[in-house]
Parts: sequence; structure tokens; C-alpha cells
Amino acid sequence: MSLHNSPDKKYLNLLDEYTGTKVVFGEGAFAQLGEHLLLERIDRASFVFGGKNSYIGSGLCKSFTHMISGFDIDSPNVTEVPPEPDCNDVRRIVEAFREQQPQVVVAAGGGSVMDAAKAAYLSWQTGLDVSELFGVDVASTRFPDKTFKRVICIPSTSGTGSEVTPYSNIVDPETKVKRLIMEKQIVPEYAFVDHCFTKTMPPSLTVTTALDALVHSIESFLNTKSPTAHPASDEWAIESIKLIRYALPFVMNGSSDLLYREMLSAGATLGGMCIACRPTSLPHLCSFSLYGQIPHGLAVAGFLPMFWRYYLADEAVRKQTMRLAGIFESEMPQTTPESVVDAAERFILRFAKPLELSAETIAKIASDASGNPMKLTSAPRPVSLENAAVVITSILSVKGQA
Repeated sequence: MSLHNSPDKKYLNLLDEYTGTKVVFGEGAFAQLGEHLLLERIDRASFVFGGKNSYIGSGLCKSFTHMISGFDIDSPNVTEVPPEPDCNDVRRIVEAFREQQPQVVVAAGGGSVMDAAKAAYLSWQTGLDVSELFGVDVASTRFPDKTFKRVICIPSTSGTGSEVTPYSNIVDPETKVKRLIMEKQIVPEYAFVDHCFTKTMPPSLTVTTALDALVHSIESFLNTKSPTAHPASDEWAIESIKLIRYALPFVMNGSSDLLYREMLSAGATLGGMCIACRPTSLPHLCSFSLYGQIPHGLAVAGFLPMFWRYYLADEAVRKQTMRLAGIFESEMPQTTPESVVDAAERFILRFAKPLELSAETIAKIASDASGNPMKLTSAPRPVSLENAAVVITSILSVKGQA
């Protein structure tokens, strides 16, 4: 099986296949944003940013200032969007939009910034509070004849894929659990993906975002029953997995070669494309209960092998798993689906500690599962709402400390 020991940049063609978002990829992609705003005759665009460390450290601030100085664009901004934004953070952005009245919203930062901007832009346009938008296509159902404006995204990390997805994960402050907005009309209109913004990410953030993207692609690849699968989504997933498997060790070993950062960014966006049409399921569902305790990417990576083994009871998943044989290194040939999962788990454990879950934490995860029922039913081996707590408890109790 061919791996990326010589970069053919096949991913550039694959990124062009996505129809949900226009992806502008590569060094200098950000510069094309100004041209886009000029061609669209935009004179007022609201920019949504994260904290000052990421905003300034990534180079977004310098690039943003340089771009705006060359165009006659009024550019009010919202800053300090925190990691793991909650409903109140989204409401603060909505209030800013009411004051600013933007023609376009640009979200620049990590997945939290993009998710918050997507939720806020939809909330502002519908007049619905963010808490009313949780679920599947709520806004489209409430306003069937309305077409909503969509954000433009500029990712500064290489992990979430939010720049191309119909998802927004927002923390419900009442239950202390992440909840999901799944809305076809929040797929970003454009994504300007410049991997140079990711080169200042610290190792810890590089790992957690890369593992998040890896799990996106694997979860999507295993979801063979998805009715919304794009014909090329398997190819996207395999390419993403190869890119991350190959590039992450080089980056974590200190390589300054930007090619590896480019590969991680491409892998992340491809992973986002995958989950846009074949969603994540149980590993991501369970991670929602650990927000604020374990970085998201480490949580989903820790959960993946547990649930992957559970999915192997389905023959279609077993066959799909064998298509990944050889991507992750192992001493012995990978002749069974179980050996493929073992190899993937060993790769994950090079960068992340095993999850250690107390009985109390497992009980909370199992109880919280009902808050995002769409991820139960979309699993490669679906779980009913009635049986969710029992199934999840049994899986996590067996493998919760391995």
C-alpha cells in the first residue's frame, strides 16, 4: 500500500472535489480573501477571532492588518472566543453582529472560533437563541424558504475540519455537556486554508488537533451505512489517514519543513469533508462529556479503539477495516480487522496516554449520551436510545483503562 514517503500532493485534487465549501488551499491562501471581498463588493465584514496568543502568535493578526489596509473595508471584530465556547459566548457574538450589521462574517482561528461563529451567524439571522438550534436542521425546518448567509473560515489549527462541515459544537452551560448543531445551511461558504498559520502551534495543540482529524477520517470511513455518503468520501478518508500517519511523527520530532504542516492541514480539511457527509458517532459522542477535563483530540483518540472493536461485530465494518491494513505500522502482517485496530491504537499511544475513566465518569458519559441521540443512530453499529447507557457502560468498563 502506497504511503506518503514521496509527496504527490494528490490531496490538492481531492480538496477540489468538495462542493459544500469552496476550499482555497496552500501558502498565501489568506491573501485571496481580500480579493474575494473586493469582487463581492463587501464594504463591511465582521471578523471573529480567538484569544490574543493564537491570534497574534499564528500570524493572523499581521496578515489581517496587512490585508485590511489595502482595501476600503469596514472590519469590526469580535475577539477572545474561548476554547470550548458555550451558549453565552455565542450570545455575546450575536450581540456584536446586531451592532455591527455585517454583510459577511469571517471566522479566523481554531475549531472553537469557527463553531462559535457558525452558530452565532445562524442565531442572528434566524432570531432564535442558540439553545433553540441544537439538533438536526432546526433552522432549515423552521424557515424552509429561507437561504442563510454562511461564514467564511480561516483555520489556524489542523484538526477540527470545521471550515467545511455543517456542525457546530457548543457547550450547554446548564448540563456542562457539549451539544451539537447539525445544520446544512452553516456549511462555510469559503475556506481559506493556509498551513503557515499552524506552524506556531505548540506540540500539545499539534497532537490533539491532528488526532482529532485522524479520528474524524477513521470514524467516517467506518460509517458505511451513511445515506449521505459522497462517492469519493472513502478516498478522502484514506488520503487523510495516510497524510496524518506520515506527517505527525515528523512534526512532533521537531521538523521545521512546512511540507509536513501542509500535509496535516490537508488531512484535517479532508477529514472535515468526510464527516460532513458521513458523520462521527460514539467516540465523539462520549468525548462531549469530558470537555474541560481532557483535550478533545486526546479524548476521541482514546475512545476510538474501544468503539472500533465494538463495531467489528458488523461484517461491513470488518471489511472496511481491512482496507486500512498496512497504513499503521506493525511488526506482524495485518491479516485481521483486530490487528488493524491494534496497529492504529499503537500509533495513537505514541502521542496520547490511555484514557483512565472512573466508574463515576463512565456513568456520567453513559447518562449524557441521550443529549445527542443522532450520534447513537448514526453509529456503524447503531445503538438505540433505550439501550445506550447499558451499551456504553459495558464498552467503557471493559476497556476504560487500557
